[in-house]
Amino acid sequence: MPTPPINDYPWDGAFPETPNWSENFLLAGDDPRAGVGFWLHLGRWRKDLTMFRETTIVRLPDGTTVGNRAIGNGRAAKEGPGGPHYAIRIIEPGRKLTYSYAGGVRRVPAQLMRDGLVLEGPRTPMTYELTFESDADIWDLHKVGGLQDFLPAGHIEQIGRVTGWLQVGKDRFDIDTIANRDHSLGPRDNKDLMNHQWHQGYFENGVSFLLFDAMTRSDGKVVFSEAVVYEGDRLYPGKLEMGWRCDDATRDEEPISFSIHYEKGRLDIETIGYTSNSYSSLTSPNDQYVGVYKSDTDEPTLVLLEQSVKLRLNGSVPGYGCYERTVNGRVMPEE
Repeated sequence: MPTPPINDYPWDGAFPETPNWSENFLLAGDDPRAGVGFWLHLGRWRKDLTMFRETTIVRLPDGTTVGNRAIGNGRAAKEGPGGPHYAIRIIEPGRKLTYSYAGGVRRVPAQLMRDGLVLEGPRTPMTYELTFESDADIWDLHKVGGLQDFLPAGHIEQIGRVTGWLQVGKDRFDIDTIANRDHSLGPRDNKDLMNHQWHQGYFENGVSFLLFDAMTRSDGKVVFSEAVVYEGDRLYPGKLEMGWRCDDATRDEEPISFSIHYEKGRLDIETIGYTSNSYSSLTSPNDQYVGVYKSDTDEPTLVLLEQSVKLRLNGSVPGYGCYERTVNGRVMPEE
């Protein structure tokens, strides 16, 4: 397993005196059998780096979505980051982490997130206990960190099996799926982000992929387009041929196809269905909100999509995965 440029534990000691420095942890996945998609984010709050901003999104099979944002550090520890409700613990670096949550959340129709920010209202109890385990190679993305401002200089990702359970109100779901985790740190400012694609897919033949593709607002050009292929736990560098990039949030369920070339051949990947959607916002320099931030001009704001998808590989092999995309629009500034 390669040695990543950052380790799994939270930053320890004095914070860098770098404008917009951040540190983020994320677990993103979909369990088709449970009908549950999840995007479980913890990032240092830029106004006080000792505190974590937790942004928790869970897509449920009835079309509702849990969308919750909170700030604090009550569950933080040397063994892993934590906010008021959400905690990550590094049990064995590079191999095993746990993710747990206990708190009151907003459970709303997904379309409500598309129409505006998810504001205060009736709360539903949510708890989860999830374990990520992996022997897979780690994908090191730090080489693209200096090409733009919105992806931090240090960034690692890894696929692995996630098991456990999640309960929202009286609805309990057993989770057993392949998912992706990441850890990133460094300066981050979203103001020049025009469009990005961050996709993961897992197929019945044991092949998986991760990709990250982005365009900058200042010149409208692709600033990086990266991909890797996994055969089991082994990672192979890939060359991405990205097709259509979503440029209109009303087209968020149109089919997508792209290809990845690697030393053992070519993967032709296509979406054959979207099983759930959720909508969020990024602001500048580096905050995020559940729901779509309303614009104060005629220009729409940038939309952050999180979606669970059904996939097909090379015309025949079924698969599933998660798609994260930003759709071009104004990035709202924030003091």
